[in-house]
Amino acid sequence: MDYDATKIISVEPVFSLLGAKIIELKEGYAKIAIEYKSELTRRGGVLNGGIIMTTMDFAGGLATLTVNDGIDQVTQELKTNFLEPMSKGPFYCEGRVVRKGRTTVVVEIKFFDSENKLGAIGLGTWYIIRDRKIQK
Repeated sequence: MDYDATKIISVEPVFSLLGAKIIELKEGYAKIAIEYKSELTRRGGVLNGGIIMTTMDFAGGLATLTVNDGIDQVTQELKTNFLEPMSKGPFYCEGRVVRKGRTTVVVEIKFFDSENKLGAIGLGTWYIIRDRKIQK
């Protein structure tokens, strides 16, 4: 399957705002990068945790997209453990599909700094949307 990274990012303006770049995208796997920007940090120049989680959500969603046989998907759950403060960019985030079921996809996500230090690890579940009918 061929994925147009420019089109994917253009559909989600928040990722352009972050300056996210898709590094690699293949079946069951996504790797993205974001640059260090002072406006994305908290006190002490450390990357804000919400920015890390947003990036992890993006990587997990992209990994899910590569195996999605439905018409759309939404994040159902994203659990994150922050392990180290992150201040040395660029930062990299990898999402790897652990299991694909009929209605959900489980993805392991890791967030690294430019020195390959693991800053956060997460486990997410994406719900596969198969139709847009409203059920009563």
